[in-house]
Amino acid sequence: MRIRPIFMTVVLHSFIAGIGFASGGCGSGAPEDQPAAQTTGSGGGSATSSSSGGGVEGASSASGAGAGAGATTGGGGAGEGGAGGGAAGGPTSAAGGSEGGGGSAELPDVAVYIAGDSTVQTYVNSAIHQAGWGQMLGEFFDERVRVDNRAIGGRTARRYIEEGRLDDVLEDIQRGDYFLVQFGTNDSNKTATYEHDGNTIPYYLDPETDFKSYLAQYIKGAQARAATPVLVTPPPRRSCSGDSHNFGNGLSAYAQAMRELGEEMDVAVIDLNAKTLAHLNSIGCVAAGEDFFLIRADGSVDSTHFNETGARVMAGLVADGTEDAGLLLARYRK
Repeated sequence: MRIRPIFMTVVLHSFIAGIGFASGGCGSGAPEDQPAAQTTGSGGGSATSSSSGGGVEGASSASGAGAGAGATTGGGGAGEGGAGGGAAGGPTSAAGGSEGGGGSAELPDVAVYIAGDSTVQTYVNSAIHQAGWGQMLGEFFDERVRVDNRAIGGRTARRYIEEGRLDDVLEDIQRGDYFLVQFGTNDSNKTATYEHDGNTIPYYLDPETDFKSYLAQYIKGAQARAATPVLVTPPPRRSCSGDSHNFGNGLSAYAQAMRELGEEMDVAVIDLNAKTLAHLNSIGCVAAGEDFFLIRADGSVDSTHFNETGARVMAGLVADGTEDAGLLLARYRK
């Protein structure tokens, strides 16, 4: 008979403690053992641990929404680092964050920087309607996403760096931003060269060695600034004949190298190569030549570059890829 008063006391204390926790602990979205400042975007783990791993996406990705380790249990649940806790959980933990109940209204404005070549760059007032997917990407996200397309034709992963273009991006990119990187189209060219500092330099980069080494510089640079690097595999060329629905894939080695590097460095990969190849196989060679790849002024089909329709399709595939890769950026989709 003496057990009942003790039991009631425990229940009462538990009830009172629960009220105090609900009113004071979870309201900010930050766990009790994490400073409140973490909700402004330090993400899951310290800046040091985030930059050394692949997933720094939790860093500042959910201002005021409880970004960081354990944020998904705090009610805000918007940080990429929340479910994974730090570097390793970054690029793949958006699902956990999105299920935390924060809602899209809590997401802050974010910038998406893009590095790439002519298949990505922006074309203004093109008489033949040439376009790159980078110029169309903003159409698939809401007004909180600002796309800054720094892609430029004729560049390889190495040449872009040598010209100081990577440094320019890294000077501007901020904590919580995204950095989409696509190369491979020019890097595969074994005969072309360019001049730099009085030297003749080949375009070609071996996909298993040099190509990966240069791409790693983009990844590490973004991570050092608490931004999220995302590798985008290069789309295939129009390699087909007649009305075939079986396209070749001359850039498969570069696409595979990016997949492997993403795995090695624990960063997100959007497989635009595979997605575009599947689309081309579905529409066939004739349709791809009529309204996907670029038609030159002389009426011939450019089998490398794209018209506005093709670029827009690929931009949509990239946007879809943000969800496939588990990126918080997917929650900004229109």
